Amino acid sequence: MKHSINLIFIVFVASCATNIEPTSFVGPNGKSAYAMRCSGSGRTIEACYQKAGELCPLGYTIISNSAHVVGIPTNNGTIIIPKKEMAIECK
Repeated sequence: MKHSINLIFIVFVASCATNIEPTSFVGPNGKSAYAMRCSGSGRTIEACYQKAGELCPLGYTIISNSAHVVGIPTNNGTIIIPKKEMAIECK
């Protein structure tokens, strides 16, 4: 039973971890564009590129691609969290 619960938890975390929810907007050339968070909760930049390909099957142009870190103070020091974001416009 304990192994079943662990397996269910791992599957749940894995399915949520890579979920990228793009925000749509009109790009600089008047075409469909999307902003995505590519970090946090197990997300990766590779997952954002994959999502971009799904959203724009005819290709896309990267409008912006940023990576920075955020420091969160805690009782034991500061936790450094990487943040990656990307915006694309479909071709």
